[in-house]
Amino acid sequence: MITIAEARTCYQNDAAHDFDHVLRVLNNALKIAETEKADRDILQTAVLLHDIARADQARTGVDHALEGARRARAILHDAPPQLVQAVCHAIETHRFRANNPPRTIEAKILYDADKLDSIGAVGVARVFAYAGSHNSRLWAEDEAGDHTPLQEYRVKLVKLRDKLLTPSARRLAEERHTYMVQFFERMAMEINGQA
Repeated sequence: MITIAEARTCYQNDAAHDFDHVLRVLNNALKIAETEKADRDILQTAVLLHDIARADQARTGVDHALEGARRARAILHDAPPQLVQAVCHAIETHRFRANNPPRTIEAKILYDADKLDSIGAVGVARVFAYAGSHNSRLWAEDEAGDHTPLQEYRVKLVKLRDKLLTPSARRLAEERHTYMVQFFERMAMEINGQA
């Protein structure tokens, strides 16, 4: 197993995918694991390493989940092979836009915990932090070539609640989803001078 302090040294990501994100995903995962039966060693290790290649994806376009699993294998080279395989499977399958569904409960929990950090108040803050760090506009109605928080909301965030895999995560997502939808509806009203 890897410690939080050891995992922290593996990260150099943007504001939306920094180590604080990893710690929030860990909190979400442990909350989900209270009711879903999971191996906590596998789960915690996978969560702590799930975005270690995120900076490379932004820089080179490499799939951060696949590259992260490759790096995790190297980091965990002395661990039992079954643990390494389970951790790497969870990392490889945690992406929303990948066609590689999680098969184990630990992988499903990591997927769900990561998505929970993309909705609600934190999700709203993250999408705007990411947009700001990439010099995107605050708001734009479907303009080609300008990926704004509104477009990320429409393409991904609003769909996450229905893509969660565990009953525990689906329960946690309800209030977060509602808040996020209300935020974007209110922002649209203010942008359009209706409020």
